[in-house]
Amino acid sequence: MADLVTIMRISVTLLQYDHGIVRQVLDVIGEIVRTHRTSKHMAEMKEMIDFLEQFLDRFHHAKEEKFFFPAALEECPKMTETMNRLVEEHRQARRMIVMALDAVASGDVSKVEERSRELVEHMTRHITEEENHVFPAVENDLREDTDLRIREQYDHFMEEGFGSDYYQTAEAFANEIQDRVLGAGFFKGIA
Repeated sequence: MADLVTIMRISVTLLQYDHGIVRQVLDVIGEIVRTHRTSKHMAEMKEMIDFLEQFLDRFHHAKEEKFFFPAALEECPKMTETMNRLVEEHRQARRMIVMALDAVASGDVSKVEERSRELVEHMTRHITEEENHVFPAVENDLREDTDLRIREQYDHFMEEGFGSDYYQTAEAFANEIQDRVLGAGFFKGIA
């Protein structure tokens, strides 16, 4: 029986790292909404949704759409329909972020909760599909030289548009907002 070998590609690993940061912020938003503490944390909700607009949409989704998806489709054309749908889901997330920010600006707590819940559910489904289906399918077909080229594009994109320390800044924000809103170690305690 042949061993199944999973090829790990840095371009995919970096997208998964992004997902970890996004999930952390989505989890905090989800917990606030679930426990109906939105009115107490409107300022933090705005901070987190602003963060998602920047990190999720302008950074992560941009990397996928500009670099990863086009390169992956060259070597894995069977994923065309799926990736087109994922890009449409990015557009939906962008609209959801705008609606959530509008709700925060209006001060309507029930609208903030509704819009935030929709965004959390949408992005949780989207990330799960990428992690469980898309990335494994692409990763095994992606050539090493293509992976290296994508990584270099990611690095240049980050340095030019966000700064070379953007990952540290984003991770620090996710940790700080989680601790500030929910208390240090909150998710460890419920695991």
